[in-house]
Amino acid sequence: MYSSSTDEDHGAFVWMVKNAIVPRPIAWVSTVAVDGTRNLAPFSYFAPVVMDPPTVLFSVTGRTDTLANIEARRQFAITIALAGQEELIAATAAEEPAEVDEATRAGLRWEDGHRIAVPHPAGGGPSLECELLETREFRGSRLVFGEVLGVVVDDRLLRADGRLDQDRYRPVGRMGGATFTRVGNWSRHPVPPAGG
Repeated sequence: MYSSSTDEDHGAFVWMVKNAIVPRPIAWVSTVAVDGTRNLAPFSYFAPVVMDPPTVLFSVTGRTDTLANIEARRQFAITIALAGQEELIAATAAEEPAEVDEATRAGLRWEDGHRIAVPHPAGGGPSLECELLETREFRGSRLVFGEVLGVVVDDRLLRADGRLDQDRYRPVGRMGGATFTRVGNWSRHPVPPAGG
């Protein structure tokens, strides 16, 4: 089979590309509106883009409450959802009126931010407290770049040396459609030294 951008069914081509690039990490983005309403929504077009200073990027299609809140407040948090939270991710993806707090409606509890005035959902994986660097229009979507100012991590996910314990940290990834995957089967392969 070969599919391309010239196919009559262009949507099938786009879906094939999207479903081939998996698993995609999920940015569970929390924001606060000008009126104080808290918002939580998942975005699976998300990645780290610079190591130091730590910088992340996620893509938003259309005008969303998330984008409006970030542009108004210039702060947001990204929480990495854990295995067992797939239904919560799906619930917070529903399109709701701006005055609806999706996290509370889904049964999640909020925790206050440390460096930013935006909370994050309790009980998830690491939460990245971000300050907006810029948004950029790109091919019909809005790219949101944020500098990570701080990271909140539940102690139960850490090793004794303070690093994430890969055996306890079980993030969720996005597959195609309504399908998720759980990271839990990993192996270690150190990069050999030069000339080795």
